[in-house]
Amino acid sequence: MSKPSDFKDLAFRQTLWNRIEAEVRARGGGTEAPYMLHVGDTWFDVPEELNRPLDAEPWAKMLSRYGSTQGEVELRRRLAQKLREKNGLPVGGPDQIQISYGGTGGLFLAMHRLLQKDSEVLTLAPFWPILRPLASSAGVRLVEVPFFDRITADPGAVDIESLFGPYMTSWTSSLYFNHPNNPTGVLLRRGHLEQIARFAAKHDLWIISDEAYEDFVWPDEPYVSIGSLPGAFDRTVSVFTFSKSYAAAGMRLGCVTGQPGVVAALNPVNVATGYEPNRLAQVQWIRGLERRKVIIGRLRAAYRDGLRSVEENLRVPYLPCEGSFYVFLDLRDRWEGIREAEKIDRMLRAGVVVAPGEAFGAMYDGWARFCYTALPPAEMSQAAIRANDL
Repeated sequence: MSKPSDFKDLAFRQTLWNRIEAEVRARGGGTEAPYMLHVGDTWFDVPEELNRPLDAEPWAKMLSRYGSTQGEVELRRRLAQKLREKNGLPVGGPDQIQISYGGTGGLFLAMHRLLQKDSEVLTLAPFWPILRPLASSAGVRLVEVPFFDRITADPGAVDIESLFGPYMTSWTSSLYFNHPNNPTGVLLRRGHLEQIARFAAKHDLWIISDEAYEDFVWPDEPYVSIGSLPGAFDRTVSVFTFSKSYAAAGMRLGCVTGQPGVVAALNPVNVATGYEPNRLAQVQWIRGLERRKVIIGRLRAAYRDGLRSVEENLRVPYLPCEGSFYVFLDLRDRWEGIREAEKIDRMLRAGVVVAPGEAFGAMYDGWARFCYTALPPAEMSQAAIRANDL
């Protein structure tokens, strides 16, 4: 399409999520509303600690003006300290951080500036569905590597070289993963990450590390960022977000870090797409970092209770959840091979809406993602009971 007339009859292309929500609206009235758990959302409002008046904040002056295109210096300074202390990343200072339009914006920057058009991204599946339009916009291709469900069977037996090797071509430029994983809830251990880092070094690949759920790890063990491993930081683009850790998805802030050259490469695209993310929201993120333990501790306690409610009431098979906001339901004995419309119908008859697995990878028909953070724990118990009838 290149002429105005080509666009005259163009309509929005409906996503699976759009189709589900349209069917829910069409059937509304007279029936009990279904529990809507197909989106990775929270039942919390924005934490009150983020919303107090601005008067006391020395860095919140003249927000009517343009700020730094990398993001507010005070925010980047505090994030650099957090990334060194919590994540073990060798971030030298504020200049090695780019504030982005959510974690999504950080991934957009990485794909557009670091990857050549037509190159291939080894994508550890199942994976976050919005990665598809991100890759398409950058002209790169996702190569799905079945991974997270497979390593749960025998985590110690994973051989990354033999697992990834068959998917490598001369076009392979990078690999992408997020952990704890959306949609499976699987957590990668240090041994997995070390193998991935060695593979990337051997084949000279970028590592795009999506760490949106870093603060929601349930086993009593440290969370490991792959960029903290020896030699990995210079080839790793680490993406973080304000959305999950602070119940602030609507504020659309994230950040990207890597070697100095990475941030220098990303910045011009960030400028071109909006100059600088919302400055008021950046002040709120500063407040979040000041009160990090309190806010995240409150969210963790509530979400952990929600997960327990699900585990106590769910009778269908699912992968063990070690983090993120999700339980990945194995419904293959009843869902695999049936049409999308039938799946939607079954969800609405059961009274609980989940995300069908094919949204997360071509090989995951018959699975479904259940978000346990979208409702308070008491309601989550009932949602889990309903899910048994899917």
